[in-house]
This record gives sequence, structure tokens and C-alpha cells, in this order.
Amino acid sequence: MKDILWFLYLYPLRMLVSPLPSRSLYRIGRALEPIFRLVARKKRIRASRRMAVAFGTEATADFISSVSRRYVSNAVYRALDDLTMMHPKASAAIEPPEIHGLEHLMNAVAAGRGVILTSGHFYANRLAKYHLAKLGYPIVSTRNGQPPDGWMGRFGARFLQRRYIEFLHGIIGEEIFIQDPECSLKIFKRLRAGGIVNVHIDANFSEKRVLIPFLGVPRSFATGLLEIARLSGCAVIPLLCLGNQIASSITFGEPVVLAPSQSREEFVKQNLPGLARKLEEQILEHPDQWEVWVRL
Repeated sequence: MKDILWFLYLYPLRMLVSPLPSRSLYRIGRALEPIFRLVARKKRIRASRRMAVAFGTEATADFISSVSRRYVSNAVYRALDDLTMMHPKASAAIEPPEIHGLEHLMNAVAAGRGVILTSGHFYANRLAKYHLAKLGYPIVSTRNGQPPDGWMGRFGARFLQRRYIEFLHGIIGEEIFIQDPECSLKIFKRLRAGGIVNVHIDANFSEKRVLIPFLGVPRSFATGLLEIARLSGCAVIPLLCLGNQIASSITFGEPVVLAPSQSREEFVKQNLPGLARKLEEQILEHPDQWEVWVRL
């Protein structure tokens, strides 16, 4: 069943629906919601449990149920947004986003030392980068080049996952994969050229990690981001992307003031918890928009 859904998405569905206007496409999305919720019911239960831990005793069962329902539905619309961005005519009609704090990015770019945008895995990230590239702010994404996918069976892992990675590359554009032995060097080069690099701080696939309390449980956070920031002297700006192609927003926070330190370990200890807390605040404020309660 999983591999059938992937095949339908990557081939007939992509070719048939990607040219449709946003609102027509979303009517299809609304029809698909009940089917996807049924298929993803076990994952929704797991996500609900994690949400309950994160929000604690203040959250009612009705609140958690409502959030988890929207969380699963938003996965459908993100997948449809990806289809739209791959079609030149349809993507040209995507509604422009509301942008807040763009001056923070502009000032950091003007300083010439490069910018790291820190973010979490929010559904609208790819859509936001699409808009920012059109505005003249191309962003390099750091990604796992071999992402595990529990939705794919053996057939999908063998024949479809590579196609899906290629499909995403067509949307995301310039990428640096963490499996690349020159990953850090490529990030440094981009920053030295005054470029913009996006790093998801809730991605924990780095070899060097530390545990930090996060959403009610200890979570591993990669430390490579801070090492790059310490050595490069680049600006570090929080990024929050919300919504979908009907209505979206992009918010740049004020540049993060990193506490200086002589050692790498102390620098991480002084600064990483603050970045994690900022992300935690964003997630608790917009819980249905964060895609990694579980992997859908």
C-alpha cells in the first residue's frame, strides 16, 4: 500500500495535478485528507502522545486531537505544494508570502560574512525558500542525502526513493549533503562568499551531538552548526516558515548574539540551549506546522 501511494504521487498524480491552480489542487487535497488520515492513523497516535508530553497537563485531549488532525492534514498540503513548485506555470500563480523581519537578513547579507538561517522542520520551509530565491535571496540547504523513509517498502526503497530525492532536488535547488566528505568546507566557502545557508537545528544526524531537554524529553542536537558559526564569524538568524501556497509567512528573527568562548565544547554549552529553546517556542506556538513529531 505504501509503495503504491508513492508511485501514484511521483508519476500519474504529479503529471495530472501539478498544472492545476492552487484552489483546485487543494480541493483534491481535501478529498485526500480522510484517506491519508486513515493510512497514517498509527503515526497520528504516536504524534499525539509526543504532543501530550510536550504540552504537559495544560493540554486537553480535545486540543491534542485537533492539533494532530491538522498536523496530518498539513502533510497532504505540503505534498501538493511540492507538486505546484515543480510546474512553471502553476508555480507562477502561488500567492506571495507575508515577510517579517526581512531587514535582519538584508543587513546580515550586506555585512558580507555570510548568514546561517537556523530553522526547524516546518512544512512551509521549501515554499519559503522558493519565494526567497525569487526575491534574490538564494539559500543553500544542508540535507541528509539518504533520508530513511518508513513509508517505503522494499520496492519503494529500491526504485522510488531515488526518484523522490531527485524530485525534491528540483524544488530545493542547491544542496549540501551531510554525507559529503567536504560538507563543512562547502558551507564555509558559501559563507565566505557572502551566501546564505539554511541549517535545521532539529536534525540530529551529525556525529557530534549533545542532549538537551526539548519538548518534555531529552533530544540529541548536532553541534556542527555552532562550530561553523564560531570559526566563520557569520551571522546566525532564526527563520520561521508557516502556511502553504494559499497563505504563507516568513519571519526572520533578530541575529543571535552568541556568547564567545575559547573552546568548542564551552561554546556549544553556552549557545546551543538558547537555539533549542527558540525552536521549542516556535513549535509550541505552531505545533501543527512542525513535521517531525513523527515522520509522515
